[in-house]
Amino acid sequence: MTGVGIRSFEEPPYNRREILRYAQCPGCADDATVRIMEECIKECDTFASFSYRVSYIELPIVSLDTNSGDIDFDLLKIKSRDLARNLDGCGMAVLFAATVGPGIDRLIRKYSKLDPVRALFMQAIGAERAESLCNGFCSSYPQKLRARFSPGFGDLPLDIQPRVLQLTNATKNLSVTLDGGCLMSPTKSVTAFAGIE
Repeated sequence: MTGVGIRSFEEPPYNRREILRYAQCPGCADDATVRIMEECIKECDTFASFSYRVSYIELPIVSLDTNSGDIDFDLLKIKSRDLARNLDGCGMAVLFAATVGPGIDRLIRKYSKLDPVRALFMQAIGAERAESLCNGFCSSYPQKLRARFSPGFGDLPLDIQPRVLQLTNATKNLSVTLDGGCLMSPTKSVTAFAGIE
């Protein structure tokens, strides 16, 4: 096991196709829709103050059973057959927390009261930003990583989030916190495991 690392990334280019997909209108990119999306992107560039940061730790996989789903990372023991299948054959995994910061949450709250369509696009932009950050982190990792797997996917329980934030030191490094339902704040934050090939 290595210590906790933290990385900051340059702003990735916007993937407008993904923003439209997250806004649930991939095939309805008419001029009015595109105009609203572009206005929201411009407002995000001015007011969202995105920060692209990841806090991570490499964990040895001490034992893994794909039948029972028991996984022992030494510092973390969990039960998830889906994650076990995802990590099968790996000796190590990277556990990470990523966030684009709280600025987009303020814009989402503002427009949820004023303009539901713009609120939807702010949500979509935030989701696309977080996914682009995770993709950038995984693709630039020194070793080849498998597809990431997040708490709440499949049978991997969301209630492991407190331990995930503790191991990645995400509260101190990224100011990511949890509410009573184990949902993160800032909302456009992601935690995930990725097997190291």
